[in-house]
Amino acid sequence: MRVIVDRIGTYLPHGWRDFWLQFLVFWTFNLSYEATRGLSDGARNAAFVNGRRVIDAEQSLGIYRELDLQHWVLQAPSFFEELANITYFNCQFTISFGFLLWVYFRRNHAFYFARNVIIVADFIGLIGYVYIPTAPPRFYPEEGFIDTLHGAIVSHDSGIIAQFANDYAAMPSLHTAYALTIGTTGVLVCRSALAKLWWTIYPAIVVYSIVATGNHFVLDAIAGAGVAFFALLFSLAIARGVVPQLGREPVGFLVPRTVHA
Repeated sequence: MRVIVDRIGTYLPHGWRDFWLQFLVFWTFNLSYEATRGLSDGARNAAFVNGRRVIDAEQSLGIYRELDLQHWVLQAPSFFEELANITYFNCQFTISFGFLLWVYFRRNHAFYFARNVIIVADFIGLIGYVYIPTAPPRFYPEEGFIDTLHGAIVSHDSGIIAQFANDYAAMPSLHTAYALTIGTTGVLVCRSALAKLWWTIYPAIVVYSIVATGNHFVLDAIAGAGVAFFALLFSLAIARGVVPQLGREPVGFLVPRTVHA
């Protein structure tokens, strides 16, 4: 058994120690973030007030177009609704984590920086969810919004999703922040033109899905883009030593091994 473990370890970029440390760091932060459901469960009234403020702000800015998109999707061929539903529940976990795992093995030099941006984005998002709980569009049926995921095989009422999902975490949209981080990383590290094209349009597909399913407002997505931008700046500050390192971890707990353009 030890021979098998050692043999597998030879395929890991920096051995088993680094692999398990990265695994623990990433999932500790992610599960801690997902477990914040209870932090805003008691803020239902505030969340609905804030959601209404988002609607008012979009109407003032002339960007209240979520209903137009959702109505078009519901009247279009079923492919468009299925694309939105499938993308919504897969982009944040299956696609993001699967891609980061690929980066760890195949483009390891880029993994640590991308990981940092995701973790910092989670921190910023969590602050927003605690202090500005916001209900998503699907909670405003009086406005005409529909939860396209209701009754689907996977929905907000499904098993572990119902246990961990934060219903009042619309502002900012971390789906957007993740999509921009993953998409940008994909464009930078992938070699084929087709892969680069896919990761270029990927953030737009994610924004389409979160709006079409009634889970985010356009302003949520704009705020999510802002989160990605500031997470990138903070991660660059860490990489360049502007922000002090957290200890002297040999693999860089929150410090990338290398800075890769």
